[in-house]
Amino acid sequence: MKSIALADALKLGAVGCTGLFAGNAMYINLVDIPSKINLDIKFLLASWKDAFHRAKKIQGSLVVLGAACGYGAYYFEVPSNKCKMYLIASTAFLSLWPYTILFMFPDIEKLCENDCLEKREESWIRDKIRAWNTKHMFRTVVSIASFGAFTFALWVHG
Repeated sequence: MKSIALADALKLGAVGCTGLFAGNAMYINLVDIPSKINLDIKFLLASWKDAFHRAKKIQGSLVVLGAACGYGAYYFEVPSNKCKMYLIASTAFLSLWPYTILFMFPDIEKLCENDCLEKREESWIRDKIRAWNTKHMFRTVVSIASFGAFTFALWVHG
């Protein structure tokens, strides 16, 4: 009986973590960056760095916890009710870590350099933040898809 209750809690955890991540990611893409991109370059870069470092802590934790909950929900579910959607959604959600490291971190590291304003032109900084936002949209789409998959699995399989 305890494994059934644990599986249900893990399912809710997976839905909650992916939903929070997706909402945060969508806000960044659709509101935060577009509202700041034309501001003074010093403010733009300082604001982007601050927001990035704050979000990194939250979003990274949500990915690990959400994927772990999804994998756990599958593992602890009773055999007659196993749903592979939890495995698929967990793997998709967890893929955001290597994607971020491989495709986003090179620009992130350059933007976070202490002397970025001195070394780079204003147009370069704006272009890199726009490019970062475009790459970040992948994270938004994958997290929304994972949230949808977890929610669907919870709805169909309980």
